[in-house]
Amino acid sequence: SSGINAEYGEVDLQDNKKMKKKKNLTKMLDGAKKKKKELSALQKATDPTSVDQLQSKAWKKAISMAKGEKQTDNPDLIVKSIKRKEQAKKKSAKEWSARVGGQKKLQKEKQKKRQANIENRIKGKSKSSVGGKSSKKGTKSAGKNKAK
Repeated sequence: SSGINAEYGEVDLQDNKKMKKKKNLTKMLDGAKKKKKELSALQKATDPTSVDQLQSKAWKKAISMAKGEKQTDNPDLIVKSIKRKEQAKKKSAKEWSARVGGQKKLQKEKQKKRQANIENRIKGKSKSSVGGKSSKKGTKSAGKNKAK
């Protein structure tokens, strides 16, 4: 009864802040086209209610523009942004494929170099073992150190 309101089982970590949703440009384009059709229908109509609606929508748009809010009702601009997004995707895909190709080329070069080094090492060992020398160095001293 001290004014503390505690609810169990549910924790709100976002402090009631609304998360911004990603804008779906195709849905925005559909909405903008619908609004444009509605406006053209209102402009053709001559009854007083449609004139009032048209005027109120114009005022709302003017006020939102004055506030500096982003306008999302121009289909032409939305189409431009969709095209820009697609071009960015294509560019990114092209860069990624170039990167992957470069990585594969680099990997093949490293594998070739490694294989050549292994072959050189085998050839070097076979030459030294033909001469009668032991391929392992320090085998005699290693045995003495263990005995101590």
